[in-house]
Amino acid sequence: MKQLAFYDDMNMIEVYKTNIDKRSEAKSILSVIRETVPGSDPSIDLEDCDSVLRVEHPTSRLHESTIREIVNRFGYDMEVLP
Repeated sequence: MKQLAFYDDMNMIEVYKTNIDKRSEAKSILSVIRETVPGSDPSIDLEDCDSVLRVEHPTSRLHESTIREIVNRFGYDMEVLP
């Protein structure tokens, strides 16, 4: 079973492997995620071999499909990190 998210204090954290490789596009993707997922604090580690996308937010609702749609809209793929 894949681990989609975990909790840190009272926030949910969703973690994904991506193929995002451009800093400018990463900034744009993060901006759209912030606008779309209220209260979220997303980050992308471009130094990591998996270009890990981490989205922390204060709700218990999973946002995988919304985040996937945003990432795909920019021409990138993502998958849940176990």
